[in-house]
Amino acid sequence: MKKILLYILIACTGILSYSCSDSLLDTKPLDKFTELDVWNDVNLAQGFVYNTYGSVIPELFVNPNDRDPRMGGVSSDNYTDNVLNDKSDNVARDLIDKYFDAGWATNNSYYWYGGAPLGRKNPIKENSFEVIRDCNLIIQKVAASEGINEVDKPSLIAQGKMLRALIYFTKARLFGKYVIVDKVLTTEDELKLPRTETIKETYDFIIKDLQEAVVDLPVTGAAGKLTKGAAYAMLAEISLHGAAYIESGKEEYYQISKKASEDLFALGYDLDDDYEALFNDYGKALTSSEIILAQYKHIDATLFVMTPVQGRMPNMEVARTSGTPKLKESFLGWTKNWPSSDFVDDYLVSDVDGIAKKYDETTYYQDFLTNGGYVSEAVYGHRDARFYASIVSDSTQLLSNMVTTRIGGNMHYKQSNKGVNMSTPSGYFIRKGISNSILGYKAVVNTNYHQTIARLGRSYLNYAEVLLRLNQPALAVDYINRTRTRHGNLPALAAGLSINEVWKWYKIERRVELFLENDRYWSLLRWGKEAGGGVISEINNTVHTFFEIAADGRSFEIKDLEIHIANQEKRFSPRRYLFPVPQNERDLNEKLDQNPGWE
Repeated sequence: MKKILLYILIACTGILSYSCSDSLLDTKPLDKFTELDVWNDVNLAQGFVYNTYGSVIPELFVNPNDRDPRMGGVSSDNYTDNVLNDKSDNVARDLIDKYFDAGWATNNSYYWYGGAPLGRKNPIKENSFEVIRDCNLIIQKVAASEGINEVDKPSLIAQGKMLRALIYFTKARLFGKYVIVDKVLTTEDELKLPRTETIKETYDFIIKDLQEAVVDLPVTGAAGKLTKGAAYAMLAEISLHGAAYIESGKEEYYQISKKASEDLFALGYDLDDDYEALFNDYGKALTSSEIILAQYKHIDATLFVMTPVQGRMPNMEVARTSGTPKLKESFLGWTKNWPSSDFVDDYLVSDVDGIAKKYDETTYYQDFLTNGGYVSEAVYGHRDARFYASIVSDSTQLLSNMVTTRIGGNMHYKQSNKGVNMSTPSGYFIRKGISNSILGYKAVVNTNYHQTIARLGRSYLNYAEVLLRLNQPALAVDYINRTRTRHGNLPALAAGLSINEVWKWYKIERRVELFLENDRYWSLLRWGKEAGGGVISEINNTVHTFFEIAADGRSFEIKDLEIHIANQEKRFSPRRYLFPVPQNERDLNEKLDQNPGWE
């Protein structure tokens, strides 16, 4: 089936989603349709479903812990060792570390409700229980409709169930137990409802919805639409994540995840050879055989300032830097985040002996220490191909500019008269997600933009993790190698590795493969829970450094972070495996219990 783009148009009154092949609103304005009209016409009902997409899908990567909904996508990486954050942003220190460990969030209902359409400043405009009600309306009204043909009902109901499962997953990931509403409530119903008795009960509800939905979802569909593949991919990942938190039944969840993965693989998706284009080329993403589910934002309704590109793009004007070479065009981003040196070091190097290693363990680096040479060759040469697709390092091209972060370079902080916060504190900038076709970048220029939610590379790694949990390291290596060799162009892992060795390489592989795909924070939580629920070292008192290259490019120094950047220390306490249930919500509803550590 030919893919048809599912547009997401952002209007002043909300988000309307529709397929360009549909003529949903040809007969009269939207506000003239009655409820009876909507639930007795398949096209209008599908329009309501698409509108619900616009409320649910952004929640998968625009988390309630985002400072700014427009910056979704780097969200969970902000709270990990993957990135450094701008001094004025204070995301990692205030909205997670200081904010939560000080207990300030216990009265913030934003985290309980969420549900802000992408780009909205008002975080409570449409809360999650309204979205859940919309999902229940789809399921209930379509089933009872006399105007919609019976043959059209299963797909609509399946979309409603999958959307309900996804919105519940965003809450289960934060709170564990959540309030289950599985019907359209009326004024006659009891509205003070408790959370589920167990975390497993919440995840069981989600899994059941997905298992029922997948039966009636199409194998193919418009780009951005829910399909069987999307349901299988999310079922596999949700079961994997839930297994770390549920009170009993881990083995059952692992088997659910394993089977969902295998059912997904049977549908015929394939890894894309062009890793960079998956994230930096909108047109490529629309037709990629790897992408299973993504959100696509069309150029007609999207400005750069409404996308994560705004926070990844450097901020430096031609006239405001004395560094060399002279910039050809100004970068006018906000520069909220930079890759950490620690993260960059996990992009491995293919050494002369055919083994992938950290750069400072390679023959190339040892030769550099002995005989000298250029840092660009000794440190950045022969790297994992995803390094070049995701990271801007010294003397690499970004748009029309040759970027130099070395001393005296055009993006070294001492060369800027805009203020030292405009450069990079780590020595690196983000490339992933920045289209190579951008010219004359300005915040108010229209753009296409997309964000991936599920793709085959991610699903392969989910499957590898399940196999490791099931003590099948040899088969896990096979699936780790699929992304490692095809996306990273790295040598395959050897056979016969111990399970502990496979876990080590698996975690590195997942880190570089899924950078900025809203994975790192949740994976660290999942691994921490599986290890006993203690302090997670990667996000507790992490020490960050600045990789500074000399002006001649022939030496470098790894320094403590410069004083110009905010304190990047991250703190983690075991109670942060789950967010607190807001105390003001508990005051209104005495049936709501509190999560451990927040009593």
